[in-house]
Amino acid sequence: MITPGLYGGISALCLGTADFMGRFSSRGLDHYNALLGMLVAGTVFMTGWVLWDAGLPTLRGASIGWIALNGIATMIMTLTLYLGLARGPVTVVASIVAAHPVLVIVFYMTWQQSAPSAMQLTAMVGTIAGTILVALSANETLKDSETPLSSRAILVTIGIATCSCIAYAVLIVAGQTAAQEYGHIHTLWMGRIVSLVFLLLLFGVRRRAPSIPIRWWPFITAQGLLDAGGYIALFIGSAGAGKEAVAVVAATFGVVTILLARFILKEKINLRQWLGISIVFTGVMVLSA
Repeated sequence: MITPGLYGGISALCLGTADFMGRFSSRGLDHYNALLGMLVAGTVFMTGWVLWDAGLPTLRGASIGWIALNGIATMIMTLTLYLGLARGPVTVVASIVAAHPVLVIVFYMTWQQSAPSAMQLTAMVGTIAGTILVALSANETLKDSETPLSSRAILVTIGIATCSCIAYAVLIVAGQTAAQEYGHIHTLWMGRIVSLVFLLLLFGVRRRAPSIPIRWWPFITAQGLLDAGGYIALFIGSAGAGKEAVAVVAATFGVVTILLARFILKEKINLRQWLGISIVFTGVMVLSA
């Protein structure tokens, strides 16, 4: 029997690995083509899942607008995430993007005009402080790197990761709102379709045709299946009792990305960054509970 915590672990492993793979596909193709290939593979897989598990949804209500916002935010989030991961350092990008639950909580509290609990406030402050600590330590970590980045380049990466973090929060709020009408699986599926459509429009605006060599499709397909599978595991695990455990464990997907960067890319992580990373993900788990 698969426990809720295990579903969360599967989700974190899939999403963290897919994000890490995005560094290579973005560098090998570019972040536009990498996202296109990932979306195509994930959408095909999600379509099969929807037809098998739930059937096609009936479009209705104002939630269509939330679906559109979710899809556009997903496209922006993933484009900036892949661009940030391609630039590096992965440790900094993953930590900043992982702080998105803070923005989600702030939005809901503002919307509902409610005050955070002492634990939530502590977790929010800790997550922000940990993120800043990781970012400030990046330059020191990269001094002895084989491919050092300038201070300006690191600041640009931090800005890109911050945009991704904001877009991540928007897609979650929009997706959760739409899911009240359509359910999580249908919302995820329709959001992916919207993302794909707007990405193709973006290719048209840029006047550049998509270009993904055949040799890249196995890699991109695996990346897309891991990404879609991570969300499916999250939603399946959240359907019954123990959904809090699923959310908490799944929220650590950034840890997977960081560890892969540490052991595969050999990114150096100093003590201050380890401390910041620990604070960020402790805060995220508290906010996700």
